Amino acid sequence: MSSQPITTFDRVVRTVCSPNCLGTCGVNAFVKDDRIVKLEPAAFPDPGYERICLRGIAMATQRIHHPDRLTHPLIRVGERGEKRWRQATWDEAFDYIVGKLTAIASEHGWRSNAWIKGSGNYGFRSSTSTPRAVNCLGGTLFSYFGLTGDFAGMAGYHAILGEFARSNDISEVTGARYFLSAGRNVADAAHSEMHFLFDAMEQGCKFVMVDPRFTRSAAKADEWVAPRPGTDTALVLGMIYVIVTEGLMKEDYVLAHTNGAFLARKDTGALLRERDLKVNGSHEYMVWDRAVGGAVRVSDAREPALRGDWTFVDVDGNSVECQTAFSANWAEWKVFTPEHAASLCEVPADQIRHVAREYATAHPAWIWLGLGPQRYHHGHITARAWVTLATLCGNIGKPYAGVSIYDAPNLALVMTQPPEWLAPGGKRGHSLPGTSMVEIIASQQPYPIKSLWLSSYGFATQSPLFKRFIQEALPQLDLFVVSEQLMTAAAEYADIVLPCVSYYEDDWDLVGGGENWFMQLRRRAIPPVGESKGDYDICKELCERLGQGADWQLDPEESCRMILATHPDLRIRAVDWETLRRDGVARVPVERPVTPFRDMKFKTPSGRIEIYQEQFADIGEAVLVHKEQIESRLSPRAQEFPLNLITYKHPHSTHSQHMMLPYIRELMPEPRLELAPADAGARGISDGEVVRAFNDRGSFTVKVRVSETVRTGTAAIAEGWWPRDFIDGHPSFLGHIPKNAAQDRIAETNYPIWDVLCEVKRVES
Repeated sequence: MSSQPITTFDRVVRTVCSPNCLGTCGVNAFVKDDRIVKLEPAAFPDPGYERICLRGIAMATQRIHHPDRLTHPLIRVGERGEKRWRQATWDEAFDYIVGKLTAIASEHGWRSNAWIKGSGNYGFRSSTSTPRAVNCLGGTLFSYFGLTGDFAGMAGYHAILGEFARSNDISEVTGARYFLSAGRNVADAAHSEMHFLFDAMEQGCKFVMVDPRFTRSAAKADEWVAPRPGTDTALVLGMIYVIVTEGLMKEDYVLAHTNGAFLARKDTGALLRERDLKVNGSHEYMVWDRAVGGAVRVSDAREPALRGDWTFVDVDGNSVECQTAFSANWAEWKVFTPEHAASLCEVPADQIRHVAREYATAHPAWIWLGLGPQRYHHGHITARAWVTLATLCGNIGKPYAGVSIYDAPNLALVMTQPPEWLAPGGKRGHSLPGTSMVEIIASQQPYPIKSLWLSSYGFATQSPLFKRFIQEALPQLDLFVVSEQLMTAAAEYADIVLPCVSYYEDDWDLVGGGENWFMQLRRRAIPPVGESKGDYDICKELCERLGQGADWQLDPEESCRMILATHPDLRIRAVDWETLRRDGVARVPVERPVTPFRDMKFKTPSGRIEIYQEQFADIGEAVLVHKEQIESRLSPRAQEFPLNLITYKHPHSTHSQHMMLPYIRELMPEPRLELAPADAGARGISDGEVVRAFNDRGSFTVKVRVSETVRTGTAAIAEGWWPRDFIDGHPSFLGHIPKNAAQDRIAETNYPIWDVLCEVKRVES
């Protein structure tokens, strides 16, 4: 194309930039000769959300027509991984796939054909087409939340509050007087929202950043708190000690809205029920009522005691020692003086004290829980800790307060789907945990998995299991299909690669805001490049060829309207379709200010905030307890591998999607491993030298950047780099996914991306 400025366009299309980025920005795509040549922010009901960023511009103008763009189906002709292909037609591709799937189903049953769908595309129809097809065909769907490393925080949040995620609206942060970001690096990971925080600071809100790295957010904060990686819970327990011992706890709130006064057995950790003490008693929880001097049902209590212990005789005549749930917690918490907490989290004791006092006395005080702090083995405890802190200060259910974790319409839209959409005619497939996918395929247990279809998931860059997958699982598969736009390291091992469209080439889809309460309609800006197809169309044709096509004869526009009209979440159902269709964006009607748990009703077993977790009593987590991460620097393993490895997010790529684009390469020409000056000096490493980071699971070789933004004892590198960007290896080779009993009880083990120790050595030239 000409290098002269383009001043005329064939059309301008309002659509949505939604590459697994919570910004979900509405954009105007300027199209010339079926190419996007310019991108501008689209009109929004709230002008604060009219924005674009460099990665969005690069995606629209450089990735869609990238020289390596896949434009036709490819069928492997060499050995797996040899990168030898022949171009095929779609008919050939579907004949190949259908033949393999039906042969597998004939021998093992349809459940032996498996799919995994990642979050690389936020469109509802695109995101749910794979599980819809799996249900129609009776196949197996591997979950992906645990594989993203996002689930531990949701698990801890769900345990204490009864829902996986709830959040305030970041545009309303100006109503807060205190904003504590627990690992939520807004300036880098949510840079489109940072201006709201600046507005709040100008109006007197104090911004405290908790992060082991000196991020751009920390640089803009009023105060930076830098705990040792993986020790947020120790920091929080130190704050709780100060708040309780200095009389700053909202005791009336705790009595009214938590299970802190419930009686807990000292022998089993179970909460006491009336049935334990009385024949034909109810299942209701018991408290000690000071007014009557005895144990009564919660519903009958007039003056429940928050502290104390008593002995009762149960229905079998045995003595049962009990204490209040709060007392059980305090037995653990009382040792966490600021000095003891400081010895674990390495935040100065005086800083722990003053941050605790400020948080407890500021009103309203808002905690934003990022996903970084929960990317450790015990990340669910970290989330639980921050929610407990907010609870003791009476902040849950209060406007401009509480604890925010990933929410908004995006999650509401995809976490639940209209039943007839997800499972047409009640058809149901099977599901297995994605974090166990490699083990399940390799062992062929609990049943054989003989095919795997991968889409919207950067397996080779975003998971520590890819190397094991190639070595142990892939040989068990008769078919490995990858739907992609570019030939990724995972696609190189496929039997067949299918070219899929970008969201600019797809039409009629719904995108919920990631951190704003708006719904947008995503329309096609340009025709599909080459012979690329959308996820929905691929699944539709597959189901048609397998005799399930009757469930897929839906008009695209009408399906969007139907999804909104029948969605189980009443907030989504209330979106006005005509406004959305006309303007491309419509508000999700929610009460303002957005206040999670405003009604103080919780979907927990008790209907209250559960600061005591009966369900985890047998694994030592009934009370909030600090546990060192499994690859802690205090562990024996640290003698050999003394550095915490953090793979952090940055503003220029959503995971691996933008890393190959020229605009991005101008700013980030190559990966660099960051080390603190003390750690580099101790190893004789100078800035710019080549180093090898390694542990007993793997290694990668890369240049080093010596930087004071990294605390001593930590190695850090931006995530999303492709394997070909490294001299050797990849950071994912050092990772692992050990089983976590608590997380498995709620849903599945989370990938603990940051619970990794390593050593770094200079590579001799």
